[in-house]
Amino acid sequence: MVSGKKWMMTMKIKGLDFIRVFAILLVLSYHFFPEVLPAGFLGVNILFVLSGFLISYHLIDEIHETKRIDIKNFYFKRFIRIFPPVLLMLFLTTLFAISINKDYTVRYFDQFISAFSFNYNYFEMLRGGSYESQFIRQLFMHTWSLAIEVHFYIIWPLILLLICKKNENNRAFKRKFSSNFMDICLILYLISYILTFILTLNKNINTGFVYFFDLTRMGSFVIGSLLASFIKRFSIKELPYNKITLICTGLIAILALTLSYDSKITYCVGFLLTDLISSIMIIVAYSNKNLYEDKIMKRFSDYTYGLYIFHWPSFVIVSSFVPDTKGLLLSILITILLVLFNYHIFEPIFNNKQVRPIIKDRNTKKINYEKYRVVFQISIILMIIVSFSLAHTISNASSDMVGLEKEILKESILQDIEKIKLDKSQVDIIEEENNGFSLDKKANGPTITLLGDSVILGNRELLQESINKLYVNAEGSRPLESGSDLMKQMKSEGNLGQIVIIALGTNAQVEPYESLKKIVETLPKGKRLILITCYDNRYDQPHRVSVAMKKIAKKYDFITLMEWEKEGIAHPEYYQGTDGVHFYGKQDAYQAYLKLLEKSINESLKNPAKGE
Repeated sequence: MVSGKKWMMTMKIKGLDFIRVFAILLVLSYHFFPEVLPAGFLGVNILFVLSGFLISYHLIDEIHETKRIDIKNFYFKRFIRIFPPVLLMLFLTTLFAISINKDYTVRYFDQFISAFSFNYNYFEMLRGGSYESQFIRQLFMHTWSLAIEVHFYIIWPLILLLICKKNENNRAFKRKFSSNFMDICLILYLISYILTFILTLNKNINTGFVYFFDLTRMGSFVIGSLLASFIKRFSIKELPYNKITLICTGLIAILALTLSYDSKITYCVGFLLTDLISSIMIIVAYSNKNLYEDKIMKRFSDYTYGLYIFHWPSFVIVSSFVPDTKGLLLSILITILLVLFNYHIFEPIFNNKQVRPIIKDRNTKKINYEKYRVVFQISIILMIIVSFSLAHTISNASSDMVGLEKEILKESILQDIEKIKLDKSQVDIIEEENNGFSLDKKANGPTITLLGDSVILGNRELLQESINKLYVNAEGSRPLESGSDLMKQMKSEGNLGQIVIIALGTNAQVEPYESLKKIVETLPKGKRLILITCYDNRYDQPHRVSVAMKKIAKKYDFITLMEWEKEGIAHPEYYQGTDGVHFYGKQDAYQAYLKLLEKSINESLKNPAKGE
């Protein structure tokens, strides 16, 4: 009889390599080309389902054979598999982080500790982070999924052990254990899905919280675990591998192309569908015992973990020096080299094993580990010490806020001061009928209200100084969905001008067209509306909000379109050295924005107001 430990080492399910490779390619495509696959992050769901399946499959085998789980052995195996690449990544990233823009190293030590302790998802949740809406890319953000996976590895064998203890004296142990295990999986999945559904629909809950929370992502692991128990309990006939796998990959690809990070459908439906389709792919692979295993695919599969660990910090660091396509290609090359070094040299040495030659060669020189054991151990300890020391030094040398956040804070304070002054003037100047905010009536031109987000804060002062009777209300991270409520608020305060300008959209969370429809409906009669299209060079244009703005502008005569997106595409120099969304410090961009806005205001005055 094969022991549990030996089984864990020798068991291999053919066909799973393709699933793993497909998943990692989705994730990499999403990180490198988010405009192509806006929901490529669904690849993480696939990896979660696969992890849940494999871990539970092995543990169930061990329980069936021994009626116990060797917890110590399980944790040790997980540690030596997971930790070495993470250590190498943290060490190398910290070395190179010294030389990059200090904006990338804000709270670096906190980021480092969060990644090192496998708690980065909670770091993002506590800071209210979003996987997409970042002023500056975080170097270790990708480790959020690894953190959730580690949390699952810690808790899951304990749950199985409790079920095992409950049924260890039962004569029908395997059947009873399987039944209890499947019940637990179903209950946990329902809890996870219901919680995801409730939190997603709650307007007060940040999307990032749902995305990073252990309990909302637990469902993917659990459904994989349920699948493992199902396969153990019931026989599966051979299914047509090529046909079904092709259909499944196509369906997930469609989801990755059509869904998005900020769409509620993604969390309520997209996650569920991806989990189910992934499960079908695993069942099909499992049912084909004699499936041909491609050597290239197997080797690529061996590299997937390393690819995930190293690609993101390489991309962030390299792109900070070398932008655009050249930076991307260079970061991919560096990632490949790091993956090869880690898999073939660093991991084996860390685990006291022989190095893995890229090409099998019987004459490969063997390492005498006993001779160098102390050297290797000291080197690992030094890597950890140096990493911690440098991370702490880098963190102290950086400011508490990125440059952009400082600008937002400064402008927000100035705006608050101005609002106080405005409120005072409204006390001093009481008007019976006020169609705009209280301004000097002797001044020529219409009253204008501009509602914007962090993009506006950088040139707010210039706009107000240059355009007569312009009142700017801007705030960092303000979503498009807030536009209608802001208009109502401004109207109640008597600060809604004859022309209303909407400069929102880079932080849109739901379907933009629906948000714009609500803005149009809220706009009072007698007012004109200007919509400013969004530019974001992190994605291929047109921006989805810009598309919606153009669509709705065609329907109404009182809407004027300010084509800032078009201007940004024509002048990439406006965003050179920025985060691709904001153009702080770019005087040419400020002047271009002002010129376009003045032109749009003049065009708006030629159009009828709402209701005319």
